Amino acid sequence: MGFYTKYRTAATALAAASVLALSACGGGSTPQAGSSTSGEVNIIAYASVWQDQYTAAVIKPFEAKFPNIKVNYVAKRSSADMLSALQGQKSKPNTDVAIMDQSVSQSGNQQGLFAKIDQSTVPNLANVPDKFKDKNGYGPVDMLDAIGLVYDTKTFPTPPSSWNALWDKSNCGKVNVVAPPSLLGLSLTAITSNMQGEDYTKSIDKGVAKLKQLAPCIQTFSPQPDEYQNVITGQTVLGLGQNARGQFYADQTGKKIGVAFPKEGTAYQINTINLIKNAPHSAAANTFINYALSAEAQEAFAKDLFYAPSVSNAVLPADVKSRVVPTDGSLKILPLDVDFMASIRDKWTQTWKQEIIPAK
Repeated sequence: MGFYTKYRTAATALAAASVLALSACGGGSTPQAGSSTSGEVNIIAYASVWQDQYTAAVIKPFEAKFPNIKVNYVAKRSSADMLSALQGQKSKPNTDVAIMDQSVSQSGNQQGLFAKIDQSTVPNLANVPDKFKDKNGYGPVDMLDAIGLVYDTKTFPTPPSSWNALWDKSNCGKVNVVAPPSLLGLSLTAITSNMQGEDYTKSIDKGVAKLKQLAPCIQTFSPQPDEYQNVITGQTVLGLGQNARGQFYADQTGKKIGVAFPKEGTAYQINTINLIKNAPHSAAANTFINYALSAEAQEAFAKDLFYAPSVSNAVLPADVKSRVVPTDGSLKILPLDVDFMASIRDKWTQTWKQEIIPAK
């Protein structure tokens, strides 16, 4: 108890000195480690291994730096599940921060679920490049990944190089695809239409026809417990997945699973960090968001789960940098219009339910 009292006394003195220093130079209020901000932060984000690694890399170090703030974590399987939960509490939020896919958070922005984030309360926003900031001031990009083919390395000693591997008859019945509203299914829709020569923002008719041809060979559109474990356990040999988790499970299984980016190009999976409008603990929430956008937090999570940082001052070791998705233009990317994807998510989900999945 004596140590804790001394720690709090020192922390209070440090916070006071920081405030005086900022006042003297005319700066804004910067959240300081061990500051007097206290209370709790209620976060909604992804479940499973994502929760485990984010807790270890970001949440635990945050709580060590800010011992007066407790983080409560609510896990959801998907961003769509998160959005549904936030819609249900819109009139009286009990969540403070949401980390979710950009196309889904854009829907939340449009529905008035999120508040704008200001650099005066989140100073590390200054290290987020403009291309990763929301044009209207809502939650910025927190981390990046990309969609790829996850595969059984015994079945594919040479990584599959094309999305057409999904349609290869030799793999029929041994493929999993996560259907929309998952970003995986939405991205595959746009990618398939692009491969058929369509502009997915104008029509996906040809893409849907192609996906209907694939449907009979899909073992499951809802892999359990997830698309990675299905490949690892041998239920399937090929599926749609994300680079970060694919890299993580490759290490966990002695390279039994691999992840490949097809030559036709892929799509980014982008997560934003969002402040809930009328958040019950907004001061502590801003402190957490600021830490999440620090180089320290971003580097730690990249090392633990291979997500590419969104801040310009993060520096990764060469062995980690080679395994996160590049954001320098070297990876062929099909740009997904965020506003369009947010507006079309429900319609494309219905198209899958009514036309593609029944074709199985």
